[in-house]
Amino acid sequence: MSATEYASLAAASGDELRNALTTKARELRPRLLAEQEATEQRGTFSLEMHETFRAEGFYRIQQPRRYGGHELDVPSFLAVVREIARGCPGSAWCFCLSAGHHMQMAALFPAAVQDEVYGSAGEFLAPCRPIPMGDAEWVDGGWRVTGEWDYCSGAPYSTHALVAARIHGGPATQPIGLVVVPRAQWTMLDNWRGTVFGMSGSGSNSIRVENAVVPAGYLVQGSVMSMPAGADSIGFQLHGNPMFCGQTAGYAQLEIAAILVGTARAATDEYERLLRTKITSGPKPQPRYTAGEHQRAFASAITFSDAAEDVLERAAGRYMDFCRAAVTQPQGFSRADAGRTAMAANQAVDLAWQAVDLAFRMSGSSEGARNGARMQRYYRDFSMARTNMSPKLDMEAQTFAEAYFAS
Repeated sequence: MSATEYASLAAASGDELRNALTTKARELRPRLLAEQEATEQRGTFSLEMHETFRAEGFYRIQQPRRYGGHELDVPSFLAVVREIARGCPGSAWCFCLSAGHHMQMAALFPAAVQDEVYGSAGEFLAPCRPIPMGDAEWVDGGWRVTGEWDYCSGAPYSTHALVAARIHGGPATQPIGLVVVPRAQWTMLDNWRGTVFGMSGSGSNSIRVENAVVPAGYLVQGSVMSMPAGADSIGFQLHGNPMFCGQTAGYAQLEIAAILVGTARAATDEYERLLRTKITSGPKPQPRYTAGEHQRAFASAITFSDAAEDVLERAAGRYMDFCRAAVTQPQGFSRADAGRTAMAANQAVDLAWQAVDLAFRMSGSSEGARNGARMQRYYRDFSMARTNMSPKLDMEAQTFAEAYFAS
């Protein structure tokens, strides 16, 4: 995108900017499709694709305007994620789970820390690992951080890392906290590519931090999955945007759902390609797209994908409704609100899975079973994603009900 186009987009309304960015992502689909295998072998998208995402302004979609971002809402960000996933699910996972964590950085950390972090980064990209797999020890007015965190999706091109750590000493009133660690103070391990069944291109490498000392304000106490947010939160006070009053619980499920709804679209696109280019077996072969069983399956896959996208879009809109309500209600953004968002997002995932599973089964062994086939990759990627802790509808349902009846 040229400087003139970027300036024009920056001045556009939210809807206009969302449409322009979504169109840009859609136009990248042929390139993302062509690079799928290389992305999988590499473990992440290419440096050239990274620079394209940067040039198109994708990394700034939710970044606060105070720091040069677009500060668009959650549905707008997820629309771009879906389009990237339709071209390459692994690339979308790597992009989303690094570019989507302004919801923690801009919402939770003090203004002085945000000034330093955003001022040094240009675009802020960071994996967010909410499980405490390391330690933060109080030393000389700061924190010494040590640990190794796995599944740090988005690490390859990230400028920072957001990691949960066990707290020791100093002004600790909570057992754990969330630390922002600059890229220069952590090492990405080459332990992802070629090691997993699916989502090999997601850049979900482990990172290691060894005796990194960060300032006191670089750690916020509590679990990032349940930190309360409302009118008195740092994010709202600093940016005046209720979006930064949300909770990671709920938002995290929306991120995953957007990737997987896009994957369902990709699988349906590939099934259509197969219907248009292959013939049925038997004594009277015919183009697959003229065969009743394939027509019915294709229509069902389209319906599942449409329904999944509709549910996701409404869930993202409701998340924004909860954010706006959080600044007026005493309880802020409640855990029950987060649970309701998460359940809807996970329902979208279940609908999307039905589309992928159907397209995979109807594509035939020559595509579903063949290594290197796109349909097999979509099936593997989606199956791998379902092992993540976020898209678990039954587990979140219980958490929601407990929070609902406790209020």
